[in-house]
Formats: sequence, C-alpha cells, structure tokens
Amino acid sequence: MTDPTSLPNFMPSAPDAGPDGGQAPASATPVRDRILEVLKGLGIEASIDGDGDLEFAIVDDEGASTTLFARVAEGDLALVRFFGQWQLAEPVSPDRNERIARCNDLTMQLNIVKLSLVQESLVVSAEHVITPNADLEILVPLSVNHILQSVGFFFQSWLPVDDVPAGPTA
Repeated sequence: MTDPTSLPNFMPSAPDAGPDGGQAPASATPVRDRILEVLKGLGIEASIDGDGDLEFAIVDDEGASTTLFARVAEGDLALVRFFGQWQLAEPVSPDRNERIARCNDLTMQLNIVKLSLVQESLVVSAEHVITPNADLEILVPLSVNHILQSVGFFFQSWLPVDDVPAGPTA
C-alpha cells in the first residue's frame, strides 16, 4: 500500500526575481511560496521539511499544538494537499472495519476533506486544484479549519451519547 499522502516530491523553489529584479507576479510565484506567504500573514510559522512540504503548527486556545503539512505539485494547474495525522486511541474502537466505516461516513457527510486510516493513525486531508488566480487567502484557512473540525468530529463520534430528554413532557 502506498502512502496516501504521497505526491511527487519537488525541490524547494526559490522566489523568481523577474526581469527587473522585483517581485514576480503572483501567478508566476510558485504555489508553495504563495501558501507560505498566506500562513505567515496569518501569524503561522512554517518551514519546508525534508520532503519539500510546508510544515506548520496550529496552536489552540489551551496552547496545544497540531502539526499540519501542505504538499504542492506545481504545474499549469498546481495540486495542493493539506494534511495531518493523528494517533488512534481510546475511545476509538479497536475494530479496523468499524474505524474504516466511520472514516467513510464522515468523508461522505463533509465537504472538502477526506478521512482515511494508515495503520494506527487517522489521516485527514483537503486537496485542491489551484488555478493561477486562486484566492489562497481564503482557501488556506478554510482547508485548515475543515481538517481540524473533521478530526474533532471523528474523535467525538466515538464518545458515548448522554441520555438527553427529547423535549418537555406533558
């Protein structure tokens, strides 16, 4: 089985200075560099890992950090996959078929994201075709938020439901 987060690896790109030594137009700037700029604009530090992916951490209100990645395949129409991995533990069922069924159910219910299993990890990704004029300032935070919410839905779905009254009784 191949790694579900695999896309071809590309060497880190250098910004194109353009003919006059200035910045290249946004559409000529590699998508990975454009995503990096959006993350920086959101106050998120990102770096390029050994695979050429952007690696960045999202910190929640309690100070807990979640590492996410963005893998970009450049081209006329670039492909980007935002993804993260989470270890499975209680209360998640140890039954692999039950886990796969839950991933499938959530993938079918949600937009943008896919949930899948790799050994004992949940992998959640959001994949997009990026046109030259794509608004990455909307796409990047939207993708990250959908991934994090989907992870929350997955783990919450294993918690027992409290007996909640159906409504007022007569």
